[in-house]
Amino acid sequence: MQISQTSTIEWGSQTVLSQIAGEINKPLKEIIRLIQYIQSKPATTDQEAKRLSSIMLDSSEQIESLIADIIRTEQNNRIEILVHDKFKYPSLYSFDEVEINSSNNLITQINGFSKNRISKSDLDWLIRLENTILENLDSYALCVPWIAGELAVSERQIFRKIEKFTGLTPNKYIRSLKLYKAKELLESYTYSTVNEVSSAVGMKDPHYFSKLYMKEFGMKPKEYLV
Repeated sequence: MQISQTSTIEWGSQTVLSQIAGEINKPLKEIIRLIQYIQSKPATTDQEAKRLSSIMLDSSEQIESLIADIIRTEQNNRIEILVHDKFKYPSLYSFDEVEINSSNNLITQINGFSKNRISKSDLDWLIRLENTILENLDSYALCVPWIAGELAVSERQIFRKIEKFTGLTPNKYIRSLKLYKAKELLESYTYSTVNEVSSAVGMKDPHYFSKLYMKEFGMKPKEYLV
């Protein structure tokens, strides 16, 4: 049976628990009322019994739908907390339609690849990958072969996993992390010149860095330093 999501609950509201209780209480009261009626009138006609059963079924489906919404919302919140807690720059990743299956693996659709799935082990690997790159951003030697050696995987696996789980090539993924880190340094005014920021994220040419930054964020790095 296809269960449609209820639209009366404001999931972000502080009174969400009261709203849920109220939504469950309405159909539940109707079910209890009908059961009491049937018990008080055991000799009901087939037509009336069918009508009463239909009402109880509708009410039960309302409760079932609401419970499904609660579970779905809780699971989405759980993965959202995990992503924002573990990833340094979560906006680089797009997680949708999250579920948790019986084996506790995280299944998600990423960057519009509807058939992509990510297990908890792959998610942990992706977090480790991000951390490894960020810890070595200022190294001009940072490249796919070096990362493969650090993570003890083949270069082929690096390409396959990064593209599968981010929708980016490895070089574009590394570059995005450099730019996001640069944005953080600029906003916190850690350095006073574009050259220093560029060097801190391992980009030798400050002019090329500025061009990439402008394309990514729509703002020139020097505008932060005025």
